Amino acid sequence: MDFLFNSWYTIIRFNLFLLLPIQHRSGEEMRFLLLTTLVACGGDILISKRYEENTNDTVTDIVVVEDTQVPSPSSQPATEPSSPTSEPENQMTELSVGLATLHFRQISCPACVGAYSEFDIKAELKMHQPTSGDYFQYMTPVGTCTTNLIETYVSSQPLQATQPAMFNNITLNPSGQGQWSNNYLYEHQIDRQTPHTIVTENGTIVDAFTTVEGFDDIQPYTLLWVDPSYAFDAVISKNGTTFTWYPVLPLDYFEIIVAVYSPDGSQLLGAVSCMETDTGYMFVPGGYFQSYPTWSLAAVHLIRHRIGRQVAPEFNGYIDSHMIWEVVGTGHIE
Repeated sequence: MDFLFNSWYTIIRFNLFLLLPIQHRSGEEMRFLLLTTLVACGGDILISKRYEENTNDTVTDIVVVEDTQVPSPSSQPATEPSSPTSEPENQMTELSVGLATLHFRQISCPACVGAYSEFDIKAELKMHQPTSGDYFQYMTPVGTCTTNLIETYVSSQPLQATQPAMFNNITLNPSGQGQWSNNYLYEHQIDRQTPHTIVTENGTIVDAFTTVEGFDDIQPYTLLWVDPSYAFDAVISKNGTTFTWYPVLPLDYFEIIVAVYSPDGSQLLGAVSCMETDTGYMFVPGGYFQSYPTWSLAAVHLIRHRIGRQVAPEFNGYIDSHMIWEVVGTGHIE
């Protein structure tokens, strides 16, 4: 059973008055942010996650992954989708015909980040004519860390999207050309480790993807404090920090993103992403945090990724899938 903490990628606001006081329980000290600093910064602290905003060194590039099989009309730029078509092409290919995404985000301290709920769960589907574009080109390579977080866009010719689509019993409504979404899912609607069939007006893909599951344990546990007066207690060390989690799903990938903010929370200073196979532990080198002031605030994103690819005969290609289970915790640099 998943350990549902009170928990990649939207704008998160820290409520400043909730950061006062911040209690540091690693020793006998109790540290407070100055009230004058809080007042000077206004009512909220803006925290930006990767892919959502370009901020200093964090999100800097948008890479267009060109479709070499379906050229864009000469009258449109490469980044604009073509007009939707009502039917897939009739020749089987090894190319991608779409992307199915299910993103389960848990926020350990919703009050700390101005979130309305501990859960943010979204399902999205994109369907198009076969394309050679790579939906996962943006991801940090396994076994590496980077501060250069990018976003990629796959150029494609979308299919028609006028009727709802289904992921098993989850309904997704049309949200654009060749796109469907449901941004208001509840925790009980998500079946863990379960095959899902995709049904659309254009065709069906049986067992298109299998959902992922969450965590029974995450360490350091202080990342997950739910009370704002105890939040930001976990130490992200300038000598390096080891994170652990359970259960382990060795066929999946695991990413840790540490986004660092000024001690008063008013400014994003930078971020680092580290990616490994899911082994149950990861060491994030402290060198990435040496330049940040002690007691800089940190938002720590622990993210399990499941990447899938399933044949879609009715669409003459393969459906890509991306299952994401993310826990967002708080800490500080020391």
